[in-house]
Amino acid sequence: MRRAQRGMAAAIMLTGLGLLWPATGAAPVATPSGASGAAPTVTTAAASAAQAGPAPAGVSAGNATTATPPSVTVPSAASAGTTPMPAPATASGACPVSPDHVTNFCLPDPDPLAFEKTAITNLPAARVDVAYTYRFLGTGGEPPYVFSEVGTGLPDGLTLDANGNVRGIAAQPGRRTFTVELRDRWGQGVRQQFAINVTGPRSSRSAPKLAPTIVPVIQNVPIAATQTPLRSRTQIDTWRITDALLEKIVPPPPPEAASEPAAEVGGETTAAAPAPVAGATAVAVATSGTGATAVSSADSTQASATDGDGLDELSDAGAAQLVTLIKPLLNVDYPTRALFTAALDTRVCAYAAALTSRVALETSQNAPTADQWQQRCATAWQGPPPKSPPQLSEAPVKWQDLPATLMPPRVRAWLVDQAIQPHDATIGSPPPWSGTGCNCLIAATSGAVYGFVPNWSDSKQGPKLDFSLYERLMGFAQPFDDDGNVTPLQPDAAQLDFLRAVHRYGSKLDVTIYRKDWQFLLHMPEDQRRRVAEQVARQAMRMIDVPLRQYETRWEDRLPAVASDSHVGDGITLFLDQAPRPGDPRYAAFDDFRHRLIQTLIAEMRRSKRHYTLNLMFPASDLVPTLRKPDERVRLLPVSAAAATQRKGGAPASAPAAPAAANSDPGSAVWTFNRLFDYLVQAEDPPYQDGRIVVGAEGYRSRTNVTLRYVVALPEPTTQSKKVLRDAVENTADLAGTNRAIVVRRVLPLVSIGSADARQMRDDMAYFNDNFGGVALWPQPAADAATSQLVESAVRSTMLAGETREGALCNVVCDGRWVLRAAFWLLLAIATISLALYVVSCRVRALGRPYQLYLLVAGLVPLVIGGLLLRCDPDLASADLSNRLLFLVLAAVIITMLIPLLKPRVQKP
Repeated sequence: MRRAQRGMAAAIMLTGLGLLWPATGAAPVATPSGASGAAPTVTTAAASAAQAGPAPAGVSAGNATTATPPSVTVPSAASAGTTPMPAPATASGACPVSPDHVTNFCLPDPDPLAFEKTAITNLPAARVDVAYTYRFLGTGGEPPYVFSEVGTGLPDGLTLDANGNVRGIAAQPGRRTFTVELRDRWGQGVRQQFAINVTGPRSSRSAPKLAPTIVPVIQNVPIAATQTPLRSRTQIDTWRITDALLEKIVPPPPPEAASEPAAEVGGETTAAAPAPVAGATAVAVATSGTGATAVSSADSTQASATDGDGLDELSDAGAAQLVTLIKPLLNVDYPTRALFTAALDTRVCAYAAALTSRVALETSQNAPTADQWQQRCATAWQGPPPKSPPQLSEAPVKWQDLPATLMPPRVRAWLVDQAIQPHDATIGSPPPWSGTGCNCLIAATSGAVYGFVPNWSDSKQGPKLDFSLYERLMGFAQPFDDDGNVTPLQPDAAQLDFLRAVHRYGSKLDVTIYRKDWQFLLHMPEDQRRRVAEQVARQAMRMIDVPLRQYETRWEDRLPAVASDSHVGDGITLFLDQAPRPGDPRYAAFDDFRHRLIQTLIAEMRRSKRHYTLNLMFPASDLVPTLRKPDERVRLLPVSAAAATQRKGGAPASAPAAPAAANSDPGSAVWTFNRLFDYLVQAEDPPYQDGRIVVGAEGYRSRTNVTLRYVVALPEPTTQSKKVLRDAVENTADLAGTNRAIVVRRVLPLVSIGSADARQMRDDMAYFNDNFGGVALWPQPAADAATSQLVESAVRSTMLAGETREGALCNVVCDGRWVLRAAFWLLLAIATISLALYVVSCRVRALGRPYQLYLLVAGLVPLVIGGLLLRCDPDLASADLSNRLLFLVLAAVIITMLIPLLKPRVQKP
């Protein structure tokens, strides 16, 4: 009992001593501090992408300090940065020491606390309904680190834990910005803003990934391939209707008929009337199921034609009528097959609608509506051809079959093939241009006007280029091969004169990089594919950065402050034609190649000190699938049994090969507004606020040396396609607020000159000026005075409505700018020397009033010449700069001249 009592007492004493003994020192726990303001919320939604991957995105920076990224390959918002937060001070001011008397808590950290990879403010992209993980890392300070989100900027479904892990499944697409706070062991902290892009769910129609395959060595070559010439790597095709093509449809009359004597009627000589066309065929329109009206009737005979061209389905009258329908397209050039086909179909469908309306009016019936015709013409040439050609029979034709009757599918396909115009990109010639007077565009007050300059321009027969209409010109084009080698630009004397004229008259020239064959990407390894993309970008940049004086040095290039620093190009237009669409086996490789190519181009441009424009050119149907016709769908490549073998064992794959006729998803888009906006953010680094680009009082301008634009080729009829494109911009969830407004003003619809009549041309120009950023014009191959006058009047009345034409004095100054520049510097040097002699020499001052008047004249002459150059020289023309410099120079000269005149004279003692 006593032992138990003594033990209890000892325990109580030990417990008391433990309470009095100082406890072991523990490190203070860093507690995340919240922010009073919530992080800005981005409401911009992202469009679905066919392949997952990080996309460049803008970063909303709020009030954080600026951090400049070391590389421009990955964009960062200019206002994003890390804001250090001071550690809490001790209450007593003394330095606390650890219980082991070794660690001094007041010693400074060897490295400041920061986020690892501070310049990378864009997280990898997330996808809706797909698990996402990302981890933030800290550096400096002293671990352990504690991460926390300030506000609620993360996308719904994603969370950030204290260890820096972002996890979850995103629920809604869109671009979001959020602020992360990092604290170390002692409570010191930093904050930084980040951005994350959430794309839409993966399409269920996307093609599954195929198992690794071994590409076999070819054993046999088809006999037809041995008889077909290979296509040149530098060949570029355009499409147009020529006189020779029309003569193939309706051959000209024989010389005997053409040489018949003219008949004299009433004292006037007239040509003999042609004989009626034999074998004319009745084309009847069945406006309903019960009745029909014949437009014309005659015996049907088969027209002679070459086998396989489909012309045997046309009667003589039908062939003549087809020539009449497509003749408005004579010598109108189209850069792509789809644009030419759309123009061809538009002409035939418009005639079919007019013909049906006339027949319906004559029979007191209702004609199909415009919407019905639009839907029908979209698929009018689809499906199997009829067994018997409708034109060679007397049976009425349903209005739905009228377009295919006027232009049978075989004839349509033959016309497209015959309209191909091959061009060799290595053989170039400059277009004819007029260089009278100033002939320059000083400052476009409204939409921009771009003009294409094909390498194969006819310097004699082509239309003359008027520099006063175009803000920028785009040379077309420089292809690149499978290894990424861009076709070099080697200008001759005539081309050098044109390049100098472009800069002399105030325009800019962008070189087009082009390709339309993507089969080489299918089996190319990823690292090699990206090296090829980087090779293309770097070669293109080296090409446009070559100074013109490197090709040919002229006398004005040797004079300092006289020669202009002109280079081969001022920007790049990237045109990747016939792009594979989602669902095509080549699409994933193409999308990765395109993304790396554009990123490298932007990075190379931003690394330079020059100002560039990057134009992304593509068909409107690649952005808005509703503008795509069924026959534009890219067919999936057939997978042969030999190519579908497994890597192990060589046995055929269990999955069946894709059929050759399988179409890709017609609703899939090759480009998305979200992707286009991401490239704009990466190139121009715009300021953000609440997820939207901030626009100042003077409007929005790029904050870098790169400006991005989108050249979108519109299919005909433009009366519909331009509105569909505008509606697509307005209704997309990828853009909101100022983001949408900026993107739509960067869109330049591309149309071919001569494809529209005068009224439609003016309507299109006005619409492009009001709803987009301007227009890009594809030229006619042959000069047409009436069309050239129409284009000039339409552009000047819309795009350039606020610009005044230069007067006769400015024209004289522009023509003699080089002489006036040299005279300006010479007279300025003489005036400066004369003034110096007056100041330092008593003998010169003794000359008195005559010399002072000479000084005044010597100062005013270069002043006048300099003012004229500032006003009229395209290289120096800027209203704001001219006014300021003119005022400063005028004030300096007047003060300099008045000082000796007003200086009081002091008599010598």
